[in-house]
Amino acid sequence: MIRLFAILIILISLSPVNAKECNLIPETGSKNYIIGYGSLMEKESRTRTNKSALIVKPILIEGFERTWGQSGGIYKITFLTIIQKKNSKVNAVYYPVSLQDLDKTDRRESGYCRVKVEEENLSFYGKKVKTKNKNFWVYSANLGKLKKPSEGHPIVQSYVDIFMNGCFQIKEKYELNKFPEQCVETTKEWSKYWVNDRIHARRPFLVPNFYKIDKLLSKYFDHYFDHKFE
Repeated sequence: MIRLFAILIILISLSPVNAKECNLIPETGSKNYIIGYGSLMEKESRTRTNKSALIVKPILIEGFERTWGQSGGIYKITFLTIIQKKNSKVNAVYYPVSLQDLDKTDRRESGYCRVKVEEENLSFYGKKVKTKNKNFWVYSANLGKLKKPSEGHPIVQSYVDIFMNGCFQIKEKYELNKFPEQCVETTKEWSKYWVNDRIHARRPFLVPNFYKIDKLLSKYFDHYFDHKFE
């Protein structure tokens, strides 16, 4: 798990995006929030780099699509990413950050473009949230860099587990029973190129929520239990 996280940190610094189009400086006095849509949805993964991001809340953003499309290059993995796309929506989480933490995240996510999600594209699962003088940022992919999962760069189960465990954490904390299903349904390019790299693939008991993850994903994908072990 630690190795996978280290690979992700290296990966996201490989392909810089034009600074003139991205990472706008927030207005003085405004509050800033980061929207997490992949590994940042899981508490344990998120707090490895931002120890103050203990509490997150659910959010639904429109005009974006989550997809398997970020190639790990020499690491032979495909990660989740997000792109701007009309008539699409993504369920995610959000949490407050200081300007210092925002700058730190910009450097970590240098292969992405931090863009502001407009107020009309935000909803909070029935909660009324004041958005005045607040910036909700998401790290969007460079569209030209998208690569679908392939035999050489498959989806890996250890990363799926991090993502889906985060979805189940939100379900349990906020009693949003359909949140994990939304995670699956609002994610595109699920693929047959998918390997089971759990540490003990045949005895997955150390994976948080493994049974719930397996039960849910097997409903969506007939090939789920046929993935080769690595």
